[in-house]
Amino acid sequence: MQNKGKILVSDFDGTMTERDFFKIALSHLPPDAAAPWVNYEVGKTSHFDALSEIFSGLRADEHEFAAMLDEMHVENNLPEALQRLQQAGWFLIIASAGCAVYIEKIMLNLGIKAVIYANPGDFIPGKGLYMKPPEQSPFFMAETGIDKAAIVRHYLDQGLDTAFAGDGRPDLASALLVRPERRFARGWLADELERRREPFVRFERWRHIAHCLCGGAA
Repeated sequence: MQNKGKILVSDFDGTMTERDFFKIALSHLPPDAAAPWVNYEVGKTSHFDALSEIFSGLRADEHEFAAMLDEMHVENNLPEALQRLQQAGWFLIIASAGCAVYIEKIMLNLGIKAVIYANPGDFIPGKGLYMKPPEQSPFFMAETGIDKAAIVRHYLDQGLDTAFAGDGRPDLASALLVRPERRFARGWLADELERRREPFVRFERWRHIAHCLCGGAA
């Protein structure tokens, strides 16, 4: 890691992309395939198990899988925003409760190198995307596979200037760890922080985070 002072920990699905991969997966599956997610929302199953069951039901081939990744709509000008962050001394850490398979494919296609903490897996064309718990990771937790809050604490404990960006339920604990001006949110996370009357910076596009961290107004 070249920079030792500034760390941006960012969620991926719905944060660096417009759409979550699991929602796209559900649009390619029968209606009853959403049952695991409903069970997660009411506390009957874990986030990891819900996603794992949904992903395993996919029967896409390589071409169809690539098209699904395109449907996520990666943030416009993402490479340029990252370059701006790096020039300002920020180092990106992607922390996701999703699967590393599709994140790594998207980053590779964009020519972007980043540290990625996500659940490992295997995509088998025509048979499914099989997500595995990262039990050997220092940031493993059963509920989501990857403990984003533990990642944020890791950098905060080193005394590093740490920011966090996210949009969903698994992002709440992480967001509350950082200073309000380093707390970027949209979607469910933004609504929940407002409900709790916790200050934060709302973003509509991921590049706005780069703009703020590089000295621009929120």
